[in-house]
Amino acid sequence: MPAPGPAESNERAFVLFAGLKGAVPILLGSFLLAAHVPDAGRLYGIIAVVVVFSVVVQGSLTPAAARLLHVPMQVMEPEPWALGVRLRDEPSGVHRLTIKPCSPADGRTIADLTDLPGDAWISFIVRDGQLVPSKGDTRLRAGDDVLVLAPSEQHRNLATVFEGRHRR
Repeated sequence: MPAPGPAESNERAFVLFAGLKGAVPILLGSFLLAAHVPDAGRLYGIIAVVVVFSVVVQGSLTPAAARLLHVPMQVMEPEPWALGVRLRDEPSGVHRLTIKPCSPADGRTIADLTDLPGDAWISFIVRDGQLVPSKGDTRLRAGDDVLVLAPSEQHRNLATVFEGRHRR
């Protein structure tokens, strides 16, 4: 195995500096508490303070360490909105599809989609990261993500309409 180059060495040094810290000491400290070691609470408190101090100091120095080691860091802007639903079981009849170019849905309004099963409901449309109102006069475009509620056995029919797949 060849020796790591300077970039790889710098990346390894950065990971050693900024990598995961504190999980193991906190876990071991909890073992002290569970074992009812004398002064376990005090020892656990010391561990927690040291871990918090380490995280704060290392966290604030991480950008400087990256610059010093010439490891590129990319600023990620947080997404202002996230829409998520957590359900106990996988839902039956939820279909997430992306409209493909030249599919039957591309360029048509929701009202024009006569090929959809009668009980199908387009509940969400996401276009370019934006939620689009799902109304009869909403024109669908290639690249739109749609969430359709319909019986599970209708997936092939839905895929044909939105993705242009032919039935087998």
